[in-house]
Amino acid sequence: MFIYQLISSEIPSLTMEDTGDKALQLMQDHQISNITIVEGDEYKALIKEEDLLNWETPEKALSSADFTNFKPVVYGNQHPYEAIRRALQQNISIVPVLNEDNKYMGSVSRNALFEFICNNSGLDKSGGILCLEAKPANYSLSEIARICESNDVIITNLQVFTYPNQELMEIVIKTNTKDIQSLVASFERYEYEVKEVFGEMPAMESMIDRYQSLMHYINM
Repeated sequence: MFIYQLISSEIPSLTMEDTGDKALQLMQDHQISNITIVEGDEYKALIKEEDLLNWETPEKALSSADFTNFKPVVYGNQHPYEAIRRALQQNISIVPVLNEDNKYMGSVSRNALFEFICNNSGLDKSGGILCLEAKPANYSLSEIARICESNDVIITNLQVFTYPNQELMEIVIKTNTKDIQSLVASFERYEYEVKEVFGEMPAMESMIDRYQSLMHYINM
C-alpha cells in the first residue's frame, strides 16, 4: 500500500491570500490542528493552530504572517509507515503528500493513519494479545511461531519494541483467539517472561501507545 491511497479529498487547503480567521474556522470545522497552504499544485507550507491563535492580526492574509516556513512532507509512493513517523515526529494532525515531481497531491489525516495501523495489524479483530519480554540474543521468531502453532493459535500480528537503556525487548503477539491460557503456560515453560495479557479494547489502545513510544524514540 502507498501513502497516496490514504489521501482524503475532504481535508481543505488554503492560499496565501486567505486569512488567519478563515484558517481557524476550517480547522475547527474539520477538527484538525494544521492546514496546508497551496498555490495551484505547489505546496507552500503547513501552518499550526497555535501560531494562528498567537497571531495578533488573524484578519490579515496569510502572506503577511511570519510562520509560513514550516514544511513537513512525505511522498505518495512511500509506505504509510513513513507518514506515521512524520506525524509523530512533527506532532501534526495532517501530513502533506507530494508526487515525484514535488507537486501537491493532498493530505493524510492522523486518524486515517491510526485506522491503517488497526486495519492492517489485526487489532480490529477478536483475539487475545500477549506481551512477552526477552533479551535480544534470546529472541527467535521461529520458536515463537512454533510455540503458537503447537497450541493451535495463529499469530495475526507481531510487533517487537526495543527501548534505549533497557536490556529487554518487548514482543507483542496478537492472536486469533481469546482462549490463550495454555499458550501463556507454554511461553512460561520456555522461560519467556509473560509481562501482560490483554483483551480486545485495552490491547488496541496499548498497542497504539507502544507504537507512539517507539516512534518517539526513533526520532530522538
